[in-house]
Amino acid sequence: MTTDTNTSPVPEPSTGLVREWTACALVRAATRFLPVPFLDDAVAERATRTVVSRTLRAQGRSYAAPALEPLYRDEGARRRGFAARAVRKVLFFPVRKYTKVITAVHGVPNDVARVLLLGRATHRRLALGELAGPAGDQLTQEATEVRAAYEKVVDEMDLKLLRGAVSDGLGQVKDLTGSVLSFARRRFTRSSEDAEAAAQAPEGAVAEGAEQVQQALDRPEVVRLLEEFDRRMDERLARVRAA
Repeated sequence: MTTDTNTSPVPEPSTGLVREWTACALVRAATRFLPVPFLDDAVAERATRTVVSRTLRAQGRSYAAPALEPLYRDEGARRRGFAARAVRKVLFFPVRKYTKVITAVHGVPNDVARVLLLGRATHRRLALGELAGPAGDQLTQEATEVRAAYEKVVDEMDLKLLRGAVSDGLGQVKDLTGSVLSFARRRFTRSSEDAEAAAQAPEGAVAEGAEQVQQALDRPEVVRLLEEFDRRMDERLARVRAA
């Protein structure tokens, strides 16, 4: 992939790293179908955290992913606190889960696309020398700014092409949902270390799904959309930091 001339040149993420992001993105999307309260959220967060962690390792950072917690954790959930979330989760879990399942045709590609864009945004900030560490308040503030910019840009952009490419890739793999759910239960419910190892070596249909999505991302129109995402992220962060 090439880089848009309006953005600072940054090496594209490696094939291996994108495959790791995609395996985690598939797990994140599959939590729509996990029928256990709290487990679905825990696995979703661990999958997203693994994307951040693997990107840190790829860029040679020595601090751990929790230093960038705002990147992978839902800020609204943090503000509500555990007790409030627990009550809401138990009361509304059947309705929320039913809604997620019936909207999965569109929701799963969207979930995957959002995780891939978060990985890309993290990779770019690190490659530009940002989020340099060490862990501390300044790093947390930078991560908060990046997450806020990411949310704004994702909301503003038309991601139909990206979601369509993801959907096309996933459609090439048989029995993918069951395989990803099994993979998620076995490898993303125990420890962050186990999740990282799983991301590096996805299995069976999960590996095939990651490869198919990765190939879809190389379509010229998708490459241009990713470059536009980079440009908008750069511009929004520049405005925030100049204020």
